[in-house]
Amino acid sequence: METAPLLATDWEAVDETTWEFSLREGITFHNGDLLTADAVVHSFNQIFEQWAWVPGWIGVRSDGITAVDDTTVRFETTEPFPAFPGTISHQYFGIQHPDESETPTGTGPYQVDEVKPGQWIRLTPFAGYRDDTANPTELTFEWIKDPNTRVLSLEKGSVDVAQQIPKSRATALADAPETAVDTYLTPEAGLVAVNLYRSPTDDEQLRKALNWAVDQSQIVDSVLNGIGKPARGPISSTIPWSVHDDLPTYGPDRDRARELVAASGYDNETLSILINSENTDDRTIAQTLSGWLEEIGVTSEIRQVDPASFNDTFTAGEANLTLVGFGSNSAACDYLIRAMFHSEGSDNRKRYQQDGTGIYNPGPEIDRLIEQGYRAETLEAKRDYYGEVQRHVVDTGAVIPLYYNESVFGRQADVAGIDGHPVDNMIEWSGLTREQ
Repeated sequence: METAPLLATDWEAVDETTWEFSLREGITFHNGDLLTADAVVHSFNQIFEQWAWVPGWIGVRSDGITAVDDTTVRFETTEPFPAFPGTISHQYFGIQHPDESETPTGTGPYQVDEVKPGQWIRLTPFAGYRDDTANPTELTFEWIKDPNTRVLSLEKGSVDVAQQIPKSRATALADAPETAVDTYLTPEAGLVAVNLYRSPTDDEQLRKALNWAVDQSQIVDSVLNGIGKPARGPISSTIPWSVHDDLPTYGPDRDRARELVAASGYDNETLSILINSENTDDRTIAQTLSGWLEEIGVTSEIRQVDPASFNDTFTAGEANLTLVGFGSNSAACDYLIRAMFHSEGSDNRKRYQQDGTGIYNPGPEIDRLIEQGYRAETLEAKRDYYGEVQRHVVDTGAVIPLYYNESVFGRQADVAGIDGHPVDNMIEWSGLTREQ
């Protein structure tokens, strides 16, 4: 992924901690008002008020954004952060008009026509958009929480496109004459986060044994219906500083895994496997994983929690093993590796401040490498630092890589023009067409 201009035409680092962005001139909001630097500052401040953790995440103080003139916005970062422009290319930072309104007012090719909270939102083309007029004369996005209901809606023809289709249902949709599927490799890895500070997974020999027991290709082929790519590390191969091709591999070799279990201090304690009930494939993966662990003499139990409780349970370190999707929605993904592996990252901070351990952070040397990568001026230097982190967590069994995720879009067979953006929250819908 690379950062590309949209509302900002260019940007530059004025000094080590100051960035200035130049806005595209002549852009109007859907209500006809001009896009200005003041509107950008207001939009960011609204995000900061809504989510207090965001300024720290993007490395900016809550008062660190100012309008230099009508078309120039200045950001002051708390420390040198060369990846700052890519970090804010995130869907959180879509620029909204300053007027308080229940109807969002943006600058894109579609404007909001009507909203039914929690149910649907209807959009129509914006006549003042700067490029070509959007193809569909109307778009309605429905919120259908249950994935199987989404599939049924597609099969019945009541929707034209459905996102996040369960991989187990993709073949049937692809084979049916009325429907089709498209898949896109994403910047997300499915992995098992291993608690380094909870017995018995605090034993490196045991963690390596767990890795030798896992067959990533079988997970992709059997559980994910062949959709995805077997993982070798915690960072998807789509991310520029991923060192996927250079990482060592484990098995599967369950004889080797049993030898390592015997050599470890494991004393038949049951490992807990935490999963999020919202992720339809995770329970099957966890059951498969539990079966492999049983084959090497390690007992485990699966604990499923609802989405509202999952993150708190995960970051509290209540499980030995947690199935997580580890990915980014920005062109720059530095926050990703920082969140899980730095001792002050969001996944570790609470336990690190509480008892000095954290949960998934391997130690001060990894902190140092992450901090150097964060400040690296070139992609090559960043890959060197972050690559060393990836090699360390794989070598020591601090993670069990599973797969690199592919998004699955179901569509009516006569619908075309879905933009295959790797971040599915940033798909451009204005090119959709229907064959006559």
